[in-house]
Amino acid sequence: MSYRTVIAYIRSTQELQRMFKALALLAKDGEPMHVTGLYVIPTPVIYSDASGFIDASFYEGHLKHHQKNAEDVALLFQQQISNYSTTSEFLIVRSENDNASQTVNEFGMAADLILAGQADPDDPETQITPLDQLVYNTKTPALIVPYNFHPPRNIRQLAIAFNGKYEASSAAFDALPLARNCATVRIVWINAPKQESEEAATTVIPDPLRDPSAPRGAPDIALRLQQAYQRHDIAASIDLVPSDGQTVQDRLRDYVETNNIDVLIMGAYSQSRLKELIFGGVTRSFLANMPCLTLFSR
Repeated sequence: MSYRTVIAYIRSTQELQRMFKALALLAKDGEPMHVTGLYVIPTPVIYSDASGFIDASFYEGHLKHHQKNAEDVALLFQQQISNYSTTSEFLIVRSENDNASQTVNEFGMAADLILAGQADPDDPETQITPLDQLVYNTKTPALIVPYNFHPPRNIRQLAIAFNGKYEASSAAFDALPLARNCATVRIVWINAPKQESEEAATTVIPDPLRDPSAPRGAPDIALRLQQAYQRHDIAASIDLVPSDGQTVQDRLRDYVETNNIDVLIMGAYSQSRLKELIFGGVTRSFLANMPCLTLFSR
């Protein structure tokens, strides 16, 4: 099992170099992989002046700039992509609006994975499309590359941020192609709910099936996810981590950094995006401050 069709959404040559580093890691399993490089030219929002006049030169300059940028990205892509994929293509398309995420997600519907980069504060081209809209609206797992990405030699340490919700479960299974070659896979639950007593519980994992290394009090659904991974010949451990007064996102980020995690797996927007916008949330926090490669899934 591997990601056979990958959409690489690229906005600049600088971002493409990061993509190559991530593709090199994906290609190490030796399986065939088709990569579609995608550059999306967004339609600019043009406002008329007080007299109702619209300056057409702005629109022409916008298209000229993006066409030149797209051609530079395409050239670099075509020169180096054979090092990372079996087959490839590069597409330059125009978006129907000023947000390219809808177009990217439409291409993602016929792919196993979307590869995209976190916005780089020193690269204005990468700030065109807000990643939160891309991640929120896609039904394809999205692997996001940090702007300050320092790739490991191999993806060996994988952590699944799990909270028993649908989005986290979806992410865990979307991550199977990554997990199968890892030395360590951890199911990490921050502030796991206290498990009912076995007498009161409606479902209990029978002792012969329970992993003896699983922590006492691990939620039933975490144990079942661990077993599901074992059926794929992937040994996953369960870590129950208290927040110790920190927010979930800060405690999870500390866990990632302390344990040298190479790739983090997360369910995206398990609460509404409006709620995350007002109160903050794990997804928005990690999109803004990403300690490692992160796979988001909804």
